[in-house]
Amino acid sequence: MEPSEHIIYEGVLSDLPIGRLESGESREVETPLCFLSYGRFEVLAEIRILGGLRIGSGAGIGQLIAIVQEDV
Repeated sequence: MEPSEHIIYEGVLSDLPIGRLESGESREVETPLCFLSYGRFEVLAEIRILGGLRIGSGAGIGQLIAIVQEDV
């Protein structure tokens, strides 16, 4: 998550196991988020094939940009 200097978290943010998926199968993983300040935040997710440790060897990638505005 970016900007990293503004991230406070509890638990694990990476290497979340989702188990074995068959071809064409999908699975959802819920991760609650709470924004304590306003600004622009980027949340990235990358799905890797087991054993594919190289960066860029991912099977999928997703990006969420959240723009949180100050309450007026």
